[in-house]
Amino acid sequence: MNPSNRPALSTANRPGSPSAAPLLTVLMPAWNEEGNLAANVPLLMDKLDEWAVDYELLIVDDGSQDGTPRLADAFAARLPRVRVVHHPENQGIGRALYTGFCHVRGRLTIFIPADLALELDEIAKYLDAADESSVVVGLRSDRRGTSLGRRLVSWANIALVRLLFWMPVRQFQYICLWPTRLLREISIDYPDSAFLQAEVLIKARDLGYRLTEVEIAYLPRARGQASGARTSLVLKSALDMLHFWVRWLFRRRSVDGRRDWRIRPPVTRQRAES
Repeated sequence: MNPSNRPALSTANRPGSPSAAPLLTVLMPAWNEEGNLAANVPLLMDKLDEWAVDYELLIVDDGSQDGTPRLADAFAARLPRVRVVHHPENQGIGRALYTGFCHVRGRLTIFIPADLALELDEIAKYLDAADESSVVVGLRSDRRGTSLGRRLVSWANIALVRLLFWMPVRQFQYICLWPTRLLREISIDYPDSAFLQAEVLIKARDLGYRLTEVEIAYLPRARGQASGARTSLVLKSALDMLHFWVRWLFRRRSVDGRRDWRIRPPVTRQRAES
């Protein structure tokens, strides 16, 4: 992953997190989610504390225009486990995830949205299935609270990814847990696209990571409105998928026959001695 142009960490963050490299980073993108942050951050942290998990919570404020930035900074100032990154303007879920990937410290990284979208006890399924050579892919139990249009877009997206890339997993856009070393070793080429999560899963599979599916009890959004279903975003994601598919077909392979998506170190040339 190329971490250039990282947004600055909030000045409200304070040192003294429980571990310099915790087991788990909970990555929580938030755009105009003041109500959900206020309600859900304490619930989430209480649950992880109950399980004695070594974790940090990384909130990525995606240019919110409500009280989200102020509230996130207040959490970070009061709670050593919380860090915040701010986007100066809204950049979309893909870029929010990418920014989070650049700043995570945990050995494992799980994406949980500000509205949670799952029963908190279900997080244990991700942790039980996790190791540093597996990606844990959540399968949401139902589509409550999702419009017909969003369902059709999701169905088409899943069908195309499975068909074009021969992917065995049944969902791509729900909550996933990744080994952080995977996020460090691959290039992420579509950070401004909703295709980003599928891109990471495809590259993980190609590099030999196991994809482990877990059935998750879905929790519908209790407040606020979901984002990400704009026509322009859907079309961009479809174009990004097709562009990546052409690259995927002709991607170079490593000595073991796998498509190789690892970042290659720059080649330095030495001047010949006279």
